[in-house]
Amino acid sequence: MTPLPTRKPYAALPLLWVVVMLVLTLTPAQEMPRTPEWELLSFDTAAHAGVFAVLAALSWFSLRRQGRWPVLARYAAAPVLLSCVLFGALIEVLQYVMNVGRHAEWSDLLGDSLGAALALLLVSGGWRWWHRSRLAAPLLVLLLLGSSLFFAHTGRAQGVELVRARRTIEALAAPNMHGRGYVQQGEHRAAAYLRGRLRQLGLQPLAPDFTQPFTLDVNTFPGKLKLEVSDKPLFQPGQPTLQPGRDYIAAPNSAATRATFAKPLQLDSLLFSNADTAQIWLRREVKFHTLLLTGKQQARLSTLPIALQQHLDSAFAWVTLVPKLTASLAATQAYQPRLEVLAARWHNGRLVHMRVDADLKRAYPTQNLAAIVRGSAQPDSFLVVSAHYDHLGMMGKNVYFPGANDNASGVALLLELAAYYACPENRPACSVVFLLFGAEEAGLVGSTYFVQHPLVPLSNIKFLVNLDLLGTGEEGATVVNGRLLPTAFQRLTALNDAHRYLPRLTARGAAANSDHYPFSQVGVPAFFLYTRGGSLAYHDINDRPAALSLAGFAGAYGLVRDFLNASGARP
Repeated sequence: MTPLPTRKPYAALPLLWVVVMLVLTLTPAQEMPRTPEWELLSFDTAAHAGVFAVLAALSWFSLRRQGRWPVLARYAAAPVLLSCVLFGALIEVLQYVMNVGRHAEWSDLLGDSLGAALALLLVSGGWRWWHRSRLAAPLLVLLLLGSSLFFAHTGRAQGVELVRARRTIEALAAPNMHGRGYVQQGEHRAAAYLRGRLRQLGLQPLAPDFTQPFTLDVNTFPGKLKLEVSDKPLFQPGQPTLQPGRDYIAAPNSAATRATFAKPLQLDSLLFSNADTAQIWLRREVKFHTLLLTGKQQARLSTLPIALQQHLDSAFAWVTLVPKLTASLAATQAYQPRLEVLAARWHNGRLVHMRVDADLKRAYPTQNLAAIVRGSAQPDSFLVVSAHYDHLGMMGKNVYFPGANDNASGVALLLELAAYYACPENRPACSVVFLLFGAEEAGLVGSTYFVQHPLVPLSNIKFLVNLDLLGTGEEGATVVNGRLLPTAFQRLTALNDAHRYLPRLTARGAAANSDHYPFSQVGVPAFFLYTRGGSLAYHDINDRPAALSLAGFAGAYGLVRDFLNASGARP
């Protein structure tokens, strides 16, 4: 009897395709070519669906051809779909943990699953039912429309890619960025990601590798952070433990301390107004106590006599009770450890136990990033778009400040504007410079350094628009320096009224609250634009991407783009 011919499983085909997919999905972002911008369904999502459709089809074909496991051959679609979903999840995990400038997305995983499912539907013969069913046409339309709207959220509005913008925010606010601060190389990770994005857009560097290096002193909290209050004379294990980030934070200038116990001593408000009380406190021993004071009391300490200030400063530790936790940075350390605790979470006790690992970094190396789109008619005349990419970093080993609104949102808008002007058809008449500042949260250090060491002549800057806190917009936006530059503000308002970009624009005077300020101080005309409404999270652990509505993002994009064009960038 002639043996039946062996059926070749062709297992090499899906395996080779898996290798191709791993190379494509794990290649560093800066080495990837620029992808097209589609109007409704994002190219990235379509690419995910496409490559997984090919993988599913090849895997189904291979599994059907093998003869070792007849059951798998008969029901090939189910294991293939499950394998594709798991493989897609693995890719997202790898992108999340590997520092390649890529990031995990639920929408990508859904695109993978839909692509695999549609491919299996076609190759497994399900197309016959689909073709015959009366529901085929409406179901197909609903599926395509629903998935497109999901991936695009609200689609591209006025030329801005909201899906890409939200992904930028999520990437910068992700845990692997460590709060874009000075612990675990957080701000360096963010800078590496942004260099990749600038290369991907095809922008020219204004400095080698887009980087303008500088240094700063900054106090950090890289290790343990612990606060416990005991109601008993002797501290015992099991006492209530407050949670860092949620219940308390280290003050920006806190010194370090290790496993210490000190009795709390409540500051008396009478010492601010009563000389006798002040004298009593001047004689009171405070060196072995934790000084307990309110935020209002701490704000008034500078009004006390110097001798009394110095005496209180000799306390073993400070605990300040505040209504809201608002973190910041400092370039120095105080004499003692200092914590800020939510007043609602504090309870009085006999002993305070705290552990603070603080590290004052001297001359920490960081950087600004600078890119340019050269003008076609006036290359030596500049319009500048700026945003700071740094944030507050870590608070102990496990707590980080995401900084989604402050200022991943501003960086995302800057990159969208860069994408617009990088297109050949939108090449500006004068040059447009894109500045991503470091160390803004440390006191405008990066922008001040740029002004002192400019990469373009400051006198040739026609206007600077600084973008910060742009993740909301339900109540419109505020323009700092709007009152100082009324003509420019009127032009901005006219554009907003004509196109209804934002609900309202409010002019504000001068303020040293973002990176526009050093430029304003040397005579460069500058606006600082920020949106209002929506999330109230600020300098805390709740400033996360999910909290941002991006209600005014597309409008802010259109407004700034039109303002730049009206100021000399019009192609």
